[in-house]
Amino acid sequence: MLISTTRSGQTGFSLIEMAVVLLIVGLLLGGLMLPLSAKIDDQKFSTTRKTLLEVREALVGYALANGALPCPATPASNGTASVAGGGCTRQHGFVPAVTLGLLGAQNRDQLLLDAWSNPVRYSVSASDADGDSNWDFVVPGEMRNVQIANLAPDLDVCTTALGSTASACAGAATTTTATAPVVIYSMGKDWAAFTSADQQENVGATLGGGPTAQNYPVAADGVWVLRTRSAAPGAEFDDLVTWISQHALYGRLVSAGQLP
Repeated sequence: MLISTTRSGQTGFSLIEMAVVLLIVGLLLGGLMLPLSAKIDDQKFSTTRKTLLEVREALVGYALANGALPCPATPASNGTASVAGGGCTRQHGFVPAVTLGLLGAQNRDQLLLDAWSNPVRYSVSASDADGDSNWDFVVPGEMRNVQIANLAPDLDVCTTALGSTASACAGAATTTTATAPVVIYSMGKDWAAFTSADQQENVGATLGGGPTAQNYPVAADGVWVLRTRSAAPGAEFDDLVTWISQHALYGRLVSAGQLP
């Protein structure tokens, strides 16, 4: 008797076919990840903008209640305004979140964080229009004493660092404001490493002394840059900068009876 030895046919993927499939899947996933990453970045920018606006409103509310703006916090001040006789211990520091009663993520130095877990910076004008050794915008009652017509907030925001000095933008064409009493800003996504002149304009000094012993970059003068976001090599920019208009502040203080 004859016995059949014919085997049924077998099918499957070869190694080459598997490699092609994995390559295609990888390309598809890579194409999906890029838009997802950009969406996450946009969400973080939006969240940080919202944080800056909340800080700005809280600062105005504080001024309405106290007749002055709070001093910046330092890493050693536990999230509170760091006050010195006639002014602040530092002109450039961080949002005093505890003083303002702001909720939000904070680090171990009790500094309010942006969406990239970097502290939000805050600077105040140190102007002293009447020469009495009191900073006009942070000492309660000093704005009233000096009077609106004589107040001279002097923080500048420019569209470029090119041609700017430590106290002014290059000229009227590059000046967004030259009369801000306060500036609030985030160093953006690339806060840990950047090379562009416009982003370097927004820092320049360091401030430490807190429980973590970390030294943070902060502003070094009275000029900041705000312009369109860019990832161009050597011209990167992703800082978020805002301020309180002097006229908006005066109007609110007059309405609240804090200014005549």
